[in-house]
Amino acid sequence: MVSGLETLGIQNQNSLVDKLLFYMDLLRKWNKTYNLTAITKEQDIITHHLLDCLSVTKLVNAKTIMDVGSGAGLPGVIFALCFPDRKITMVDKVGKKTAFIQQVIGEFNLNNARVLNGRVEDIENYKHYDGIISRAFSDMETMIKLTSHLLLDGGNWYGMKSKNSKDVEMTTIKYSYNVDKIDVPHLKAERYLITVVNTATNKL
Repeated sequence: MVSGLETLGIQNQNSLVDKLLFYMDLLRKWNKTYNLTAITKEQDIITHHLLDCLSVTKLVNAKTIMDVGSGAGLPGVIFALCFPDRKITMVDKVGKKTAFIQQVIGEFNLNNARVLNGRVEDIENYKHYDGIISRAFSDMETMIKLTSHLLLDGGNWYGMKSKNSKDVEMTTIKYSYNVDKIDVPHLKAERYLITVVNTATNKL
């Protein structure tokens, strides 16, 4: 974990490592009953979940962020832990997952984070966020359609993608976009961050 944070150039490593390890312990404990993730080994959680989410933190500049289809709070919890000055809203339709996130928020006393249980298309908080991110919610085009009422003009949609997802999704997408290749420490897989800016030219 420490070497991964050093590779990513993340500061306050000791404090953050302690928080991340505690989050991982909570995840593994809840996972025994609620099946929050198919990844269960400690080292795999560190690489496939924690370092994967940490690897995009320097590319996401939004201050008011919605994490759509947050699951176990990935990447929303990671952003909330890294950036206490940013407001993070996590959304998932599965009650057991939002219950876990609420427990995490309480354990860490994360005043900058909240969780909503429901479908993102039903949220009425119009044009409130300057960044909307998804790691495992849907393809980019579907995410954009379902959240376009929530993103401020000039804000960004962010999609965390594998090579296969990127190659499949971005061949037919109607929006202009930017691709950043992500180097996740100790993870032997190609990862990418897709960014779509909410501009007049990117309207349906």
